[in-house]
Amino acid sequence: MPTNRTIPKLQFDHFFDYQELTEYVTALAAARPDFVSLSSIGTSREGRDIHLLTITDSSTGPAEDKPAYLIHGNIHATELAGTHASLYTARQLLASRTTSELLKRTAFYIIPRINPDGGEFVVKTSGSIRSRTDRSERVPNTLYQEDVNGDGLILTMRLPHPNGPFVADAEDSRLLIRRRHDSRPPFFRTLPEGLIHGWDGTDNISVEGRGFDWNRNWSYDWRPEPEQYGAGDFPFSEVEMRAMAEFLFSHPNLYAVLGYHTGPNAVLRPPSTGSDTDLDEGDVRVMQELADIGSEHTGFPVIPVIKYRRDGGRDINLRGHFHNFGYQHLGLFVFEFELGIMMNSAGISTKDIFAVKTEREHEALVRRTLKWWDRQKKRDTLFEPWTRCDHPQLGAVEIGGLLSRHLYNPTLPDLERIAEKTCKFTLEHAARHPRVVVEDARAERVGDGVYRVRARIANRGEFPTHVSNRGKGLRRLQGVRVEFRPAEGVTLLSESGHRTLGHLGGLTDGRELEWFVSTDGDAGALCELRVLGGAGGNASVSIGAAD
Repeated sequence: MPTNRTIPKLQFDHFFDYQELTEYVTALAAARPDFVSLSSIGTSREGRDIHLLTITDSSTGPAEDKPAYLIHGNIHATELAGTHASLYTARQLLASRTTSELLKRTAFYIIPRINPDGGEFVVKTSGSIRSRTDRSERVPNTLYQEDVNGDGLILTMRLPHPNGPFVADAEDSRLLIRRRHDSRPPFFRTLPEGLIHGWDGTDNISVEGRGFDWNRNWSYDWRPEPEQYGAGDFPFSEVEMRAMAEFLFSHPNLYAVLGYHTGPNAVLRPPSTGSDTDLDEGDVRVMQELADIGSEHTGFPVIPVIKYRRDGGRDINLRGHFHNFGYQHLGLFVFEFELGIMMNSAGISTKDIFAVKTEREHEALVRRTLKWWDRQKKRDTLFEPWTRCDHPQLGAVEIGGLLSRHLYNPTLPDLERIAEKTCKFTLEHAARHPRVVVEDARAERVGDGVYRVRARIANRGEFPTHVSNRGKGLRRLQGVRVEFRPAEGVTLLSESGHRTLGHLGGLTDGRELEWFVSTDGDAGALCELRVLGGAGGNASVSIGAAD
């Protein structure tokens, strides 16, 4: 693999802001111009590029002619670990000798931060939003997040109130816990740090404007609000999500998609509504097998999205969710890694987190996390002390508490180890790609100026060109087509030149094709075959009389 510049090291000492992210992806592309191109799938609402890294060995053809694997991260604003995990895989593809053969055959599209606006808000302030909050039209008696005390952070405000639902924890005064019948004052009400628009002085204070969850804005099984919180106005109504849709449906070579999130660590697979019986039985077996590989590498449990919940609860139904969209509308085996949260880094397993049945049990896990954090010599800032502030509207309040940008992500040292393991899963998953090829292309003279042209069109990849059984009936996953292009001075004698082969099964499925042509001149070049293989990639071959 040629080296023009040193591949930039990916630092795991802080989360990147937009400028740092831009500088890093730019440096990656500059270090390996024969393998990496940097572009954008679109522009965010606030005018930031949604960066796209395209990674492949360009000496063996362009990315659009190869089976392609898409990785995306940071669709939710606080889930910053997804950006670093995506960038880790991008760098590993370039730095590891073991990936060179894979890059000759395949392409990787990596979108490290779908949500550059939300990510920037969280990196810079540690404020908390899901994907986006609409602040364009301010509503009276509504608090909007803002740095009130000028420390550069957006934390929590606590203020004494006789009806307050919280009290200081007797075991750890940093924490607020739920008020109980035997709790003693002071009692606290909490609000995000911010200012109240058009406040009438009453306790009737709403928090923020309309919230959006872009992982409810995909097209399959979309439901409007309030049936599905954060759904948006219609599928892909958010400009960033619309850019994703246009990218996905303009790339028929995609055969796999992986999303990075942060929650209690897990390997998530479809479905996100209903049950496994709503999916093709054979597809469930394959996706479970693939998910198990992810579990073997990471140690994370495999959980269908519908089961990603506390023990004893009902199955969840997430409408307009990525997993159902990826399987039902794209026809692909799609996965998400929940990379973990601070509790996981503190040694608390996903099983233990989901086993919580009461508020007291949850509070015990938070205390355990803080005690672990106190013992760390090198640590991210997880807690800011409660500090008095004279709020311009509320009067005396205290501002402090837990920082969302670290609470809802694993620690950065932990993330580096996790990213290495999830990358190994990606490489195994990617290696199963479909691969459409032209074999044994030749021409045989059968008469004066008449030639029989033969070729075998085959799929030598593990996945079929329709990838999943669901994909067989989807227009997006195109079957294999062969375009026959006679050379100048060559006449096609066969009834048809172009052929539609449909889908090819994995590894052993090949079709023998032949054509008859005639030429009046010296026999040289006879034709070119252009094979359009959809998720299996494209291939071309020129055939001459001497072949």
